[in-house]
Amino acid sequence: MYGFWDAFLLEPVLLSCAGAMLGIIWGAMPGLSMTMGMALLAPFSYSMSISGACAFMMGVYTGASFGGTVSAVLINIPGTPDSVPVQLAGYPLTKQGRGGEAMATAILASFVGNWFGILVLVLMAPVLIAFALSFGAWEQFLLAVWGILVAGSISGEGDSVIKGWISGWIGLGIAMVGLEPIHAYPRMTFDYTTLRGGIAFIPALIGLFGIAEVMRMAAHPSTTTSKVTVGPAWPRVDLLIKYIRPALRSSALGTFIGIVPGGGAPMANFLSFEIGQRASGKDFSKGSMEGVICCQTSDNAVIGGSLLPAMSLGIPSSAAIAVFMAALAYHGVIVGPAVEQSQPGFLSFLYGTLIVANFAMYILAILMLKPSMHVLGTPPSILMPIVAVLCVVGAFALQLSEFDIYVAVAFGLIGYVLYQWRFPLAPMVFAMILGGLADENLRKAFIIFQAESWTTVLLRPVSVIILIVIMLTLVYGLSKRRN
Repeated sequence: MYGFWDAFLLEPVLLSCAGAMLGIIWGAMPGLSMTMGMALLAPFSYSMSISGACAFMMGVYTGASFGGTVSAVLINIPGTPDSVPVQLAGYPLTKQGRGGEAMATAILASFVGNWFGILVLVLMAPVLIAFALSFGAWEQFLLAVWGILVAGSISGEGDSVIKGWISGWIGLGIAMVGLEPIHAYPRMTFDYTTLRGGIAFIPALIGLFGIAEVMRMAAHPSTTTSKVTVGPAWPRVDLLIKYIRPALRSSALGTFIGIVPGGGAPMANFLSFEIGQRASGKDFSKGSMEGVICCQTSDNAVIGGSLLPAMSLGIPSSAAIAVFMAALAYHGVIVGPAVEQSQPGFLSFLYGTLIVANFAMYILAILMLKPSMHVLGTPPSILMPIVAVLCVVGAFALQLSEFDIYVAVAFGLIGYVLYQWRFPLAPMVFAMILGGLADENLRKAFIIFQAESWTTVLLRPVSVIILIVIMLTLVYGLSKRRN
C-alpha cells in the first residue's frame, strides 16, 4: 500500500535528491546520454525498497533531463541530444556575458515545464487506465505491435523509417529469447542454460548506450576542454511571466510529444525551438531568453507526458522510461492498466515523487551550477575509461553474473555497428520491453479465442480501431520513404 504523502517521507526525499544530483552531474557531462545514465544507475536501485527505487529513478530522470543544459549553455557542448536546441539559443547569451542569467532562466523554465507535465499526468492517467482496462489480450498484442511500428516510423526520414522498423523487429527477436511464457518451451537458447531466463534488459541497455558510446568516442577522440565564468545566477521570474504564452505552448507541445512512443525530448525541443522562432519572428540562434524558455519548458514537460502511456497502457514512450519500467519490474511492479490492483496507491505515490524530484532538481541545479563546471572540464581521455568501468560494474551488479558483462559487451558492439549503419536504437529498445507483452498476449488470445472465427476476433470494436491505426502508421512510414 502506498499513498501520495509517503513520497514526502525522509527516505524517498533523500533518495530523490541523490538521484537528481547524480542525474544533473551525468547529464552535464558531454557525450553521456540520459538513457545511458539511467541504465548505469538503475542497478543501485535494486537493493532499495519499491518506494525508494521509484523515488531514486524519478530523481535521476528529472535531474538528467535538465543536466544537459549546463554544458550546452555554458561551454557550447550539449550534454545530451535533448539539449541541442537550448545550446543554439543559450550559448550566444553566455558569450554576451549573460550565462548565469540564461542558466537561472533555464532552471526556472524546467521547473515550470515539469509542473505542466505532472498536471497532465494526474488528470489523464485515470481516464486512460479506465479505457485500457477494457482491452483484452488481443488488443494488448496489437497495441504492443503498434508501439514498435510507430517508434520506427518517426525515427527519421526516408530509408531510416525502414531501418527503424528493422531495428524494432531485431529487438522483438531478442525479446523472444528464453522460455516461452505459456508452456515454458525454450526458444533460441541454443541449449545454453543461462539464456533460458532471456536477455537481461539492463545489461543490454548499458551496452547499447554506454559501451557503444565509449566506442564512438574512441573512434573520434577529442581532447578539447572548456572553462567558463558563470557569473551571477538568480531566477528571473519576470522573464518567465513576460514569456508565459511561449512557455505554456512549449509545455503543451512537450507533454503531447512525450506521450507519443518514440517522440521524446529531442523532437519536442526542436519543434518548440522552431515554432517559437516563427511565432516571435526572432532568430533564437543569436541568443534569446525566450528561446531558452521554449526549449526548457518542453524538455521537462516531456517527463509527465512520457509517463502517461507507461502508467496507463504499459507502453514505454522513450528508452529512458523503458529503463524505469525495467527497474520497477525487478521489484515486481508491472506498470500498466492493472498497476493499481497489484500495487494499490502506487500512482499517487508516483505523483508525489515527481513533485519531490522537481523541487530537488530546482534547488540542486542552482547549488551545483558552479561546482559542476569542474566536471565539465574533464578531458574525454579520462572520462571515457571511467564510463567503461562503470558500464562493466553496472552490468555485473544486476545479478552478480559474469554472463551479463558479456551481454553488455555484445550489445555494445551491436549498438556501435547499428550506429555506423545509421539504424536508430530507440525502436529496438521499445521492442525489447514490448516484446514480452506482445508474445504473452498473442498466446493468451490464441487460447481465449480458439473456438472463435478469426473474423470475430478482428472485428472487435477496439481491435478494429487499433488495426486501422497500425495500417495508417505503415502508410505514413512508407509515404515518408517515397518522399
